[in-house]
Amino acid sequence: MQISQRINHTGRLKIKHSEVEIRLLETDDGPPKFDVDFRLDRNRLPPEADLFVEAYHRNTAQRFGFGTVAAPLPPHDTALDQIDLSGPVLFRVKVVDNSDRAGRLLALADRLAPKDESDEEQRSSLMIIKTMSAMGNQVWKLSFDDSRKPILCINNRIPDGKNQLLHNPFFQSLILPSAFREVLMYILWNQEGEQDEGSWEEKWIAFANRMAPEECPMDRDPNFLHQWIDDVVRAFSEKHHFCEHLVRRMEDHDYG
Repeated sequence: MQISQRINHTGRLKIKHSEVEIRLLETDDGPPKFDVDFRLDRNRLPPEADLFVEAYHRNTAQRFGFGTVAAPLPPHDTALDQIDLSGPVLFRVKVVDNSDRAGRLLALADRLAPKDESDEEQRSSLMIIKTMSAMGNQVWKLSFDDSRKPILCINNRIPDGKNQLLHNPFFQSLILPSAFREVLMYILWNQEGEQDEGSWEEKWIAFANRMAPEECPMDRDPNFLHQWIDDVVRAFSEKHHFCEHLVRRMEDHDYG
């Protein structure tokens, strides 16, 4: 159920991400659903305050009532059937006072990413790989909606698509060099100055510098940056023998 309210953000508390765990639930013939495990610090919040969870992607959002702080109660249906599912969905949790000051926002958690069991094995990687619905005939795309690191989205219509990208050199050869190039262009054309220490952008540039003939230029000359990216992607492709894998697969299957 969607609810429209005018909300006053004055004096709101911050809900820690560790206080909420959201899990996406895939369905066979419809949009995904989700469930939530709340671990709220109830000493900071009035027990009668209303609890809402809002899913969103880009300029679309869908809000669900979850009872109160004292008695969280999931709605009958949590299907994400009113938002754009062409990219990763994020969530907000809101605690709202509807007693004496209707619609006053007391506490908020924003940019909550749903838990994915496979995220644990990708925690140390530079990129998260997810299968996504609502991609039409697009095979893959990159999403930078989640500020932690880029997300490479694979169309869920492709059988075993995520596993293919992780383990199949032929599949990798068709996607990874272009994805690598797109990430570097995003960083160098959208960031100003040096990257923050420990950020995902800094880790990507450090990884690229290990492959490039020289370190990333800081003068921001577009022609030089394009050449530097070309050199990095070429070295990356050479290291993993992408063209050889592609040619071998085509020869084995007698394409042409």
